[in-house]
Amino acid sequence: MLYPVTLSPTMPPKLRKKKKSPTAPKEDINVGTSSKGIEKPEEIVSPFPREPSTVSMEGVESTEIAPSTKDREVTSTTPSVEEIKKWSPEQVITFLKSKKNELYLREEDIKIIEDNWVAGQAFLLLTEENLLNKPYNLVGGPAKSIAYLIETLKGGEVTLKRKYESPEELSNIIESAVDKSVEKSVEKAFSRQKPDVISVSKLSETMMKKIIDDIGIKTANLSVEDFLPLETVSCEPFRWDIEKEEAHQMQDVEKWFKNVLMLPRNFHVKDVHKQVNYQRHLRGANTIITGGADISVGPSETACVWIETKKTLEDFKEGQAMGELFLIDKLHPTNAMTVLTDCNDNWIIYFFMKIKDEQYIATSRINNRHTALAIIKQFVLEEGQNFHKWIGKDITYQVNLPAPLKKKTKFLESITEADDARMADMVGDMSEQELFNMTARKKLMLVRDYCRLDEQPQVDQLIRQFSDNYENPPMMFA
Repeated sequence: MLYPVTLSPTMPPKLRKKKKSPTAPKEDINVGTSSKGIEKPEEIVSPFPREPSTVSMEGVESTEIAPSTKDREVTSTTPSVEEIKKWSPEQVITFLKSKKNELYLREEDIKIIEDNWVAGQAFLLLTEENLLNKPYNLVGGPAKSIAYLIETLKGGEVTLKRKYESPEELSNIIESAVDKSVEKSVEKAFSRQKPDVISVSKLSETMMKKIIDDIGIKTANLSVEDFLPLETVSCEPFRWDIEKEEAHQMQDVEKWFKNVLMLPRNFHVKDVHKQVNYQRHLRGANTIITGGADISVGPSETACVWIETKKTLEDFKEGQAMGELFLIDKLHPTNAMTVLTDCNDNWIIYFFMKIKDEQYIATSRINNRHTALAIIKQFVLEEGQNFHKWIGKDITYQVNLPAPLKKKTKFLESITEADDARMADMVGDMSEQELFNMTARKKLMLVRDYCRLDEQPQVDQLIRQFSDNYENPPMMFA
């Protein structure tokens, strides 16, 4: 819709348009940074009304918002380009605040520049295009004003006047600026909803604790005594080659675990450090974690334990091992355990535990490889016994499961009552076709979570086939 643009009869005298003779030439006035040799231009009228009025705009020249020519003349207090180049980010912000009223800037506009830590030299390089796009995303008015100020400071010529053909043209320009502002706001809102994708190898302990807190799960710290009595595993420590990269020793680490665990032939111990295309979406934390581990242990070809090995205790990353626990738990039907170790006498084990209908991540630091390996072996044997029953094999093993491991569980992300209520409201308003589409999308998204990263685009294409966009339906497969 086009809106008439009118002039307020109560505008201050400074903004009123002076009368001129019919023969006066209509020329655009270009203003540089020097006042020498420049005729004083006529004062101009802002096209934006402050109060309703019935004054006609027909045949009137209007201008973009800008300070008067007099305000733009170089004075003894105008900073030079060389001075500005030396400004700190704080000085840039102080300067913009001094121009706030002159440029019609808001606090949030200046805050965006402040958040991006723009020093003087970088400030001079900013353009309107920079300011309209990431990382600034300013709206049209402030972006134009700041770009105009920078060009003036650098001594560039800025066209101050422009003649609009009609009030409708000016109204269209205003509507276009508003539409662009709304579009950027919507884009920002969706970007905030987009989950963060983090590799477990980059998960710090602090980041992992925040994720755990966001999804509403607690941790329980167990001592080694909680697992006793237990028949220990006797073995020598693994001897790392200090001069050789850890990843290049995984085959030797694999052999060491095979020898010390001595599992039945229906189990595997594998080097899997190159298999990193696993992921899990933790919706409560709005995060997708990706990655894998070094050594896989479990019944048949199904893992129930992932082991992350490091040369020294200083190399331990607890955030990485806890993130891997979520990955293996999602990947396989078995209960999961992850282990962080130097294959000597530093071991940390993690598994999900359920106590009185509440889920926990159980963590235990064990400074004895004989006890740690015994706990791992009992966990694997018990999971193997259950697994073989699932597939119809009547195989039993001698298992002495420690008390904490009897409470092991699968992780299930909880859905709040608010989520249930919102879903109930949505379902009540859906047609049969929309319900079918929603169910199909949900099932395909579950499939997507189990796919490798390079297979997911094909699943995404299938999900799009069940879109509710009836005006532009997706092309179906032949």
